Amino acid sequence: MRRPPEHLLMVIMTRGEKMNEVFGIDVSHHNGSINWEQVAHDNKKFAILKCQYEAQSHRKDEYFEANYAGAGKYGMARGVYIYIARASMADPVLDANSLLKHLAGRKLEYGIWLDLEDKTVEAKGKAYIRNLAYQYADIFKKAGYYVGIYCNRDWYVRLIHDDLKRDFDFWIARYPRNDTGVYNKTSSLKPNASIAVAWQYSSKGNVAGIMTKTDLNVDYDGVVSLIAGTPVRKTIDELAYEVIDGRWGTKQDRKQRLTLAGYDYKAVQKKVNEILANRK
Repeated sequence: MRRPPEHLLMVIMTRGEKMNEVFGIDVSHHNGSINWEQVAHDNKKFAILKCQYEAQSHRKDEYFEANYAGAGKYGMARGVYIYIARASMADPVLDANSLLKHLAGRKLEYGIWLDLEDKTVEAKGKAYIRNLAYQYADIFKKAGYYVGIYCNRDWYVRLIHDDLKRDFDFWIARYPRNDTGVYNKTSSLKPNASIAVAWQYSSKGNVAGIMTKTDLNVDYDGVVSLIAGTPVRKTIDELAYEVIDGRWGTKQDRKQRLTLAGYDYKAVQKKVNEILANRK
């Protein structure tokens, strides 16, 4: 999968130096006040937090500050998710930058996850979802954050473009019909590690320190830190070959994506033209 370079990863190792599955949660204001000391003692190693409401208001989640501080105090890797829906589509750049304003440059060991599940987004179709995901991701990566995609298995199969499957890590939601919050390592519902790095296996978990039912997750390879350092900058030559390979989209969105990612579009396109001219 597309984890950051090995030197940016901090992993939990067994005594045999083999990576292991680790467990975590995702929470929002719906979960109320949380005792993070108890959560950490309940073997939860990471927490993906709601930071802001959907773009219609952009207001900060009432419990984000307490959750960010509490999870960090007890050594849990922190991530955030951004729910993308109708109002988000009206101005994705404003939506993404609003989240960055709330984060104020703070470290996220588990990155930012694009939450793709809303029916209004689904109605736009696969190509639109592809371009929308890249638009958000380019802004967040430019700000120095790791970016992954959250969706359910049906979305992954029907609506996720192959380009996204190639370029992003996926956190897949899939619950048993009789969801009791129990983790079944051999469940047929468990997404294969070849398509996902994490599985949200329940929405009805019982976690020490949380009074409500809680979403439960497992990270397959033991990663508990995706350090939000500045991404490795690519050379003009590297970018040009990626453009030729189709990795920066079509002419319509290529300029916007390269610019949002902090690159000089004209310089990249000039190199593309030179490479293509030499191939003739």
